[in-house]
Amino acid sequence: MNPCTKSEPRVIDHQVIQKCLEEQVLKGEAGRLALLEGIPWNEVLQARLEFLNILRIDHVWMLPGLRKLSLSNNLIEKIENMDALVNLEELDLSFNRIKALENLNTLVNLQILTVFDNLITKIENMDNLKKLMIFSIGNNLIEDRENVIYLRRFPNLKSVNMAGNPCAKEADFRIFACVFLHTVDYYEYKKILDEEREEGHSIYHSLLSEIEEVEAKQKEIDDKIAAENAESELYADSFIEFLGSNHLFDQMFEEDVDLQSLMKIGDDPKDFYTELETAFLTYCLQIFNFGQEQYKIRHKEVESFMKNVNAAKKKSQQESIDQMEQFIVKKNKIFSTIKKLQEDVDNRELTIADYNQKVFDYGEQYSLLIHETWKTLMGLEMVVYEQMEDVNQIFEQALTEMINTFIEYAQGVFAQMRTAEQTYTENINDCAQRYMTMTSLTPDFVMPKELKTLMSDKDILTNSLGASHDMHLLAIDNREDRLVNRAKNWLNGLVSNLAKDEIIRNRTKVLEINNYLDKQREEFDQLAALEVGPPVDPDITAALS
Repeated sequence: MNPCTKSEPRVIDHQVIQKCLEEQVLKGEAGRLALLEGIPWNEVLQARLEFLNILRIDHVWMLPGLRKLSLSNNLIEKIENMDALVNLEELDLSFNRIKALENLNTLVNLQILTVFDNLITKIENMDNLKKLMIFSIGNNLIEDRENVIYLRRFPNLKSVNMAGNPCAKEADFRIFACVFLHTVDYYEYKKILDEEREEGHSIYHSLLSEIEEVEAKQKEIDDKIAAENAESELYADSFIEFLGSNHLFDQMFEEDVDLQSLMKIGDDPKDFYTELETAFLTYCLQIFNFGQEQYKIRHKEVESFMKNVNAAKKKSQQESIDQMEQFIVKKNKIFSTIKKLQEDVDNRELTIADYNQKVFDYGEQYSLLIHETWKTLMGLEMVVYEQMEDVNQIFEQALTEMINTFIEYAQGVFAQMRTAEQTYTENINDCAQRYMTMTSLTPDFVMPKELKTLMSDKDILTNSLGASHDMHLLAIDNREDRLVNRAKNWLNGLVSNLAKDEIIRNRTKVLEINNYLDKQREEFDQLAALEVGPPVDPDITAALS
């Protein structure tokens, strides 16, 4: 019988994990020593919590370094509380009562997933498992064979087992799986033959083509999103992301169905559209290029500022070190004298009373030395603090001017965009009105079906053009607001952090000075209190405080 097994259902807790690790991981003398020192939970790489009647997964966050985890042969009903296992490579949940694949998003390094013999009805919620290589989901309740198609999204998948599911009992299911699991080499642990794939292609050619077409479109969307995210990250600090292309123009028109329909009127609307597109790209590139130039100027200013600030702080630090070294020289001289006095007392060359008086005198001298050192160090720090306040203020003014210059330039270009859009809307309106008049005077005119609703009433046309115009302006306004707000937030954040950092630095330095000199006082007290006869007069300590 497994030593970890208990008859009643349980939740994974600290005791369960510790008991099983003691049995499985810690062996021999090394294990005995580890038990004495405590189990290094974050260093445990594998754990088997099997045959324990576990009803609920919990406390596995205690083992963040796990690479392999087996929870097979339990009573688990739900996959949960595994977010911390980001290093997990193998997970075995076989022979449980799990009803759904879920809560696997953080297991991005998972390569092997086994959920054999559970109650799962659908393959889902595994999109983040890009490294998955081996997947076993046999003996579950999957009825729809098209669950296989979900597995096409895993580029590294090499082995799949779905045996024992209702869908897998169909005669041609293996052939179906072989053709659609294009990266998989083994199905039900048997090598997929070329003949099987060829047979599958001949049977499911039409469906495969449809799926590949959908996947190609989705890949195009995903690639576009990835490119936009990359551009956003690349130009985030210059606030000009998505302004180096037609992104803003495309955004204006992507949901403007009515204006797309108006392209059917003739060549003039198409010409106006092309003209606006060219103008918008020019305007966007103006902001983009100016933004890059301004970013370089700001970046150079920030680098220069930080270099000068660090140099000033380094100079101040060196001056503080010099003062401390001067203090140490004087301190050592006083301490050497007191040690000599102690030797004189031990050699009966100096009375206790004379010793106490001399120590008292040196104590006052030492206190004065500490006080003078404190004043000097605090004075140096105050100079640095005031200098930093002034420098930060000048730096803030310089950056504010730069940001305002950039914002004003961009706002001027955005205003030109609005003017161009207004002209475009007016031109389109004129074309549409002429078209409506022409069609009303030509009874036999055949109008494209996309235009029939728009041209059925003058108010409908006017309202549609007005809505399009508002939609375009909103896109421009939103992009302008994004640029302005991010530029201002960057400035405010930088200035605020500089101020906070300086306050923290100042407080830390003051605390450091006080702690250092307090320690020096304690050293004198300890030295003066050495047993060389009766205790040193308490007034000495008072004189040092």
